[in-house]
Amino acid sequence: MLKRKSGGVVDLPSDTAPSGPSNEFINRPEMLPPGDDATRISHRVADLERALAIAREEQEMAREDLSRLRHSRQADQDTIEELRQQLAEKSSNTGGAPVGGSSGLQRDTGVPGHLGNGREDALRQNSDLRYRVAQLEEQLEEQLASHDGLYPRSLDRPQSRGEADDLRLRLHAAEKESQERLQQLLALKSSISSLTRTDSQITDSELAESFSQLANRVREWTVSNFRRSRLNLDNLPKETEDVLRALNPQYRASIQSTDKLALYQAVVSTSLMQVFDNSIVFGLPSTGPLGALRQFAERTQHLGTAHREWVRATVQVLERSEANGDIQKESEASIHRLAGEASHILFTLTSVSLAPNAQSTLAGMLKDAMGLQRTLALQKARYKLLFFRRQDDNMQFDDRTMETVNDVDPAMEDDTDMEIDRKFLFCAFPGLIKYGDEWGEHSEMSNIVLKARVCSGVS
Repeated sequence: MLKRKSGGVVDLPSDTAPSGPSNEFINRPEMLPPGDDATRISHRVADLERALAIAREEQEMAREDLSRLRHSRQADQDTIEELRQQLAEKSSNTGGAPVGGSSGLQRDTGVPGHLGNGREDALRQNSDLRYRVAQLEEQLEEQLASHDGLYPRSLDRPQSRGEADDLRLRLHAAEKESQERLQQLLALKSSISSLTRTDSQITDSELAESFSQLANRVREWTVSNFRRSRLNLDNLPKETEDVLRALNPQYRASIQSTDKLALYQAVVSTSLMQVFDNSIVFGLPSTGPLGALRQFAERTQHLGTAHREWVRATVQVLERSEANGDIQKESEASIHRLAGEASHILFTLTSVSLAPNAQSTLAGMLKDAMGLQRTLALQKARYKLLFFRRQDDNMQFDDRTMETVNDVDPAMEDDTDMEIDRKFLFCAFPGLIKYGDEWGEHSEMSNIVLKARVCSGVS
């Protein structure tokens, strides 16, 4: 039995982990007051916080109880062992002679009287030590019996050791339950934050960090799955040629085998751009009543601040409406379709079939892009993705908006006095530019939040 600091009692059955609080707070949605989603979720968070606090308290009490049990047993064992050593030393000094024969031994062997008295004292100490050892063993048994009264067990020692193992299992289960409740609590708090806060603005540095993380994931994913592949640009199907021509119309003459990893990243980014290009919500149906919203948004982009305020309000309304379920289903189907198309194009270029876990990772990156698209739609400032397309052979590398992902020609590196003139080949991952300030005003100003990652060549 574990006692809370408040004085209450928590019963821990011998065959189950302490899960009473979780049932108490989770299985009662009918007790929540009516209201919107934010109100219901806030009550849910309060319940989980209380359950988490109780679980942590039970976990701490179980840990303290187990620690006290260990220390108590160890102290008793150390004391018994010390007394046994003293007993062994005394026995060796007295030669193991019985107490009753001490006087006879003195007369028969002619041992002086003071030596006989010393031997009698040693024997008495020997007897006292044996008695103390017996007392301590009885105290240890009583402590085990007392502990078994709290956690019903038989009094034999092997089973008391099993009881300690059972306490460890309960402690582990309590820790696991505590972690699960904490994850649920964090997820619900994040949902409340997105539903209730009136200002969903984030800083440029946070946006840059989020997009950089996605770019790094794309790069690591292509390297992990295609670094040993061979790039094949011959006999490509029409859909693959269309993608490559959109990146660079002269791809056959411009792209080298050393640029293959950057090209694979560009193929993935082409799919990501189909997510980013949605002006309202990714997954919005193209037909029906919701389809009219997309057309209206495309026709009103020139209205500036008023258009962005309308987009922000529309996104929030759609997420709280009954149509959100249909949008979620459509977005899941679109993610699956885009991942399949990207996998097919990469297969036609490399003849590499992606494993299921690699396909799952690709779908996860598309979902991350969907979250970033939503974030951009909720900002007051206007942001634009910079996914450059090569228009002609004279398109140059722009250091202000681009950063290269490939090295220059090694033959050019030796001549340090020559200024290298780079030309743009294709874009591997989009950049991000911001127009205006954080309030959506002064649209004449612009700021490069993130440079586009491009593949370049030497002119």
